Amino acid sequence: MDIAAMSMSLGSMRTMSSINVSLLKKAIDVTKENADMLIENIKQMELSVNPNLGSNFDMKI
Repeated sequence: MDIAAMSMSLGSMRTMSSINVSLLKKAIDVTKENADMLIENIKQMELSVNPNLGSNFDMKI
């Protein structure tokens, strides 16, 4: 294999690696956003079942 072909192959591999890393980062971001929305929905469901939960605080000294 000559140097030019090896250089092009290496450049192509770097490009594909960079694309794969970018896609993985995007997938992680989307998964995090989905998890945050799921947690918020769970909190909203809890409030719909127990609307007064956490709204009053009784303190005695």
